Amino acid sequence: MKEYQLKDVKASFVKAAVFTVIMALLGGAGMFVVAKHKQHISYTAERFVVISHPITTQTATSASPITNTDQQMMLTYEEIANDPMVAKAARKHLTKSQRKEYSADQISQDLDAKAKPQSLALRLKVTTNSPKNAAALVNAAAEGLKETLPKIQPGAGNVKLLAKATEDNVELNKSTNVKKYAAAGLALGGLVGIVISFVVITWRRVLK
Repeated sequence: MKEYQLKDVKASFVKAAVFTVIMALLGGAGMFVVAKHKQHISYTAERFVVISHPITTQTATSASPITNTDQQMMLTYEEIANDPMVAKAARKHLTKSQRKEYSADQISQDLDAKAKPQSLALRLKVTTNSPKNAAALVNAAAEGLKETLPKIQPGAGNVKLLAKATEDNVELNKSTNVKKYAAAGLALGGLVGIVISFVVITWRRVLK
């Protein structure tokens, strides 16, 4: 049986380590490119509106406070906010170039209204591929709801628009986590490098 000197073993392991690092880097780079290609970036803007009747001494002390009634109506207001009629009204508040890009149907698809539990606040959210358009659309939707709600639901509470959405406070959405893909590629590449190195070193010893 052939004996191996320490320097021979050391050289084999150094080569294996270098090969493993190279494979890990290649795996990480490859998965990074794949993730970048698959990644879809979008932007979400939101704006809150409050829908309520004026609170007076009489309504506050009645057996069924008006606030309770308004809260019970929030789910109805939510459905109305998601109705295409609101999207149609919202489109009128967009710039000419934005109206060319977004139809009422598209606005209706991008808009999501949700009532907050035990609250008189309604959250409007719009997701698009541009922070500027996301902010503009959600602000237009708020204006459209303010105009449309009294027509659809006579006797509804007053619609008070809270702070406007801006490009600075939109939320960035990434469909693919590039860092996780790259880390997985590094790990997989390193594992493949270790396996190949082990097989090659073992095979060379067998042949010798």
